[in-house]
This record gives sequence, C-alpha cells and structure tokens, in this order.
Amino acid sequence: MESITIDEILEITRGELLQGKTDLEITGVAIDSRIVRPGDLYIPIVGENNNGHVFIVKACENGGLVTLTQERHEAFPADMTVIFVTSTLEAMKTLAAFHRHRYEVSVIAITGSSGKTTTKDLVAAVLSQKYNTLKTQGNFNNEYGIPQTLFHLNPEHEIAVIEMGMDHTGDITKSIHEVDPEIGVITNIGLAHIETLKTQENIFLAKKEILQTLGNENIALVNGDDPFLVKLRDEAHNFKVKTFGIHGKHNLKVLDYDSHSRGLNMTVNWEGQQESYVFNYPGEHNLYNCMVAIWLGHYYHMTQMEIQKGLTAFVPSQNRMNIFYVGEMKVINDSYNANPDAMKGALDVLSTMKTDYKRSIAILGDMLEMGDHGPAAHFKTGEYARTRADVLIGVGPLGAEICRGYGSEAGLVYHVADAAAAGQCIASIMTTGDIILIKASRGMGLEKTIDYIKGEK
Repeated sequence: MESITIDEILEITRGELLQGKTDLEITGVAIDSRIVRPGDLYIPIVGENNNGHVFIVKACENGGLVTLTQERHEAFPADMTVIFVTSTLEAMKTLAAFHRHRYEVSVIAITGSSGKTTTKDLVAAVLSQKYNTLKTQGNFNNEYGIPQTLFHLNPEHEIAVIEMGMDHTGDITKSIHEVDPEIGVITNIGLAHIETLKTQENIFLAKKEILQTLGNENIALVNGDDPFLVKLRDEAHNFKVKTFGIHGKHNLKVLDYDSHSRGLNMTVNWEGQQESYVFNYPGEHNLYNCMVAIWLGHYYHMTQMEIQKGLTAFVPSQNRMNIFYVGEMKVINDSYNANPDAMKGALDVLSTMKTDYKRSIAILGDMLEMGDHGPAAHFKTGEYARTRADVLIGVGPLGAEICRGYGSEAGLVYHVADAAAAGQCIASIMTTGDIILIKASRGMGLEKTIDYIKGEK
C-alpha cells in the first residue's frame, strides 16, 4: 500500500487529532490488533460481539503508532497518534474509497446467490495470465472485508476482482461506492437469504445494487438463463447489458458441452467466434462460472490460449470443491456453504464422478437461512439426491427432510444430529471404491467429518 499522511487521513475522514505526531505516514491498515505491523493504521471496529477499542494498546505493542477511535477516553498509549472520527467503520470505508481511486485500475464486482466465489477465483485465474490481478481473499466480501481488500491495491495492479456478498437489502449499497466497478457481474438469483428477504424478487433487487454505480461505458454481465436477470436485457439503463448462457441468444453462449468424470469439454460462441475449452471440474453449474471468465478474458483482449491457461490454473477456495483421496476413496469437500442450487450442482458432480467408483455417498446437512422455505427445499434436495447418490447421510434438523425426500426405498439412508455423528456414521460404512460428497451450510461444520474419513478421529 502506498503511504498516506496523517494530514491526509484527517482530511479524508474529517477526523480530529486527539494526540500524537502529524509527521507520520501509514503504509497499511488493519482491523485486527494481532496482525498489526509497524506502519499500519489500526482501525478499531465496534461489532456485535467485540469492540476493537479494547485492543488499541495491543495494536500499539505490535508496532501500530496510529489509530482511529470513535470513543473519547484517556486510555491511549502516550506514543500513539490518535484520530477521533464519528464512526470508525465509515472512516475505514472512506479511506478505502480514497485508496481505490488513486489508481486507474479496472475493477470487476461479482455477486450472486451461488457460485460467486468460484466465479471470482476463476476470473482472477484467467485474467492473471496477462494482467497483475488483485482478488478478494477468503470470505472478505462484506462491508468489513471489502475495504481490507481494496487497501491491498498498489500501482502494479491492473485489474481487481471484488466479491460482494449480502444478507439484507442495502448490504451491497454500503460498499459499492468504494468499489466503483467498471463491470458488475451477477451469477444467478436463487434462494440464499430467502428467510430474510422473503421473495426471490427481493433477492434480485438486493443483488442488483451491484449495478447502481455503473455509467454509460460500463457493463452489467449477467446470467441470461436466469429468469430474473434476463429481464435486465430489455430494460432501459445507463449501462450496457451483456448476457451469457446455454439457452437462447447470448453474447457468450455454450453451443455444446460434455460433463464427465475428469471435468468439462465445452464449445462456446463469443460474439460470433466459436472456440473450445476444457475445465478440470464437471457439472453444468461450472459452465456458467467458466462463461464469466471466458467473456471477461475476451473483453480484456486475451487469446483463447491465455484464457484456457487460466481455466487450467484454477484452484478452488478452501472447502469449495476440494477434491482429495483417502486410499482408493475420492472425497469432494464442498462444505463451505450451501443453498438449493449449489446442492444440486454438487450432487451432479458426485453423479458424474461416480462412473469411476463403485458407490457414491452424499453427506448433506442443513441449508440455513431458508425460513419457511426450508422444509420443502430440503425435501426437494433429498428427492434430487435419490437420483444422484447411492447412500445418503442427512445431518441436522432439516437433514431429516432431506432423508424423507430421499426415501428409504432408494438405498441406504441415515439421519444424524450433527457433524460428529455424521463422521462416526461415514467411518462405519465407507469402503474402498467409494466417492463421498460433503455439503452443507457453513454453520453445520461438516468439514469435521473429514477427520473421521481420514481415520484421524
């Protein structure tokens, strides 16, 4: 991060100097006192469970000599420069917007009910073959994490790929002005967050917030096969709308594809140009993720060979389609999160990969935040699992509905209370030649079953 002076911080945040030197410069920003380094500005965030102001002394001990504060008290270290602001969170976002706009970097913002993290990683993998690319790390996709990503921008970066999550209406609006994208991508409109937002129409409106800062030369790149997103194509906007899809007419269309145990082969048409690509992960849902990366690769003047190199280089984020082997068993760890569309996609991958194995086992847990839609959605997931898995382990209260939808007549089915019980169950039934899928919402902690599969529990 290029340095920012104390005077600039005071001006940008409209802050008040409470104590300390003004002839300093900060070269980084941290909201976690444990990772503060010399030269960092510490920003204490007041959250639901923690108040970062408690750790100002710790931040100083770790070398942070500048801090913001929204609390006027006298417990500051004597050798620390302290700047008072009305809200440390808003000050952080304002600083992030200032830092983002120091550069002529192209910014791509990505959201969607499912697939946004995989799409972000794929886009970054492709674009980094030609450009110095910054991407969102981990789950830093909210109003606390997005500024921390933007602070990592430096003069060498040419493109930034920013993931934007949301739980409520207005969440994306809180961060979109600091991101200020050139291209806004929406992968799909599903049932994630239906408990809070009540309808898919409301989810659509909340996701559409990612487009609100786009201007005449900017682009909304959306899934044209999605019944909500395709409506954008026929509406009047002050930005351009481009679509990708399998069905109908699109700017990037998959003409033909083959999903097999080793991945995907696809033929696409991009603005009248036909090309072929391969991807190392199967499943129709991955076609849509790849289409975003392919379209953006072409938009940024990359060759087919460069784009293919990026698709090949893609590595999933932790606990997302992480495929590994335990002896002669294959395990698909996709336990990071879940919603009905993601469940279906993961089960398709399991079914496709099963061709090389004797038996497929699905460990499926609760999809959280589904509200009144929960029981029916879990039952339908069970029905779908019946066509894709030989054995089902349903985990959690709503896992019972998955089991009910699966039906005992379809094969072996087990219902267990939690991740530990699921681990004990899979350890007792797994055998050489099995392929195992692990999928649930993050709060279920199903990654714990891996220790049982590996024999480490």
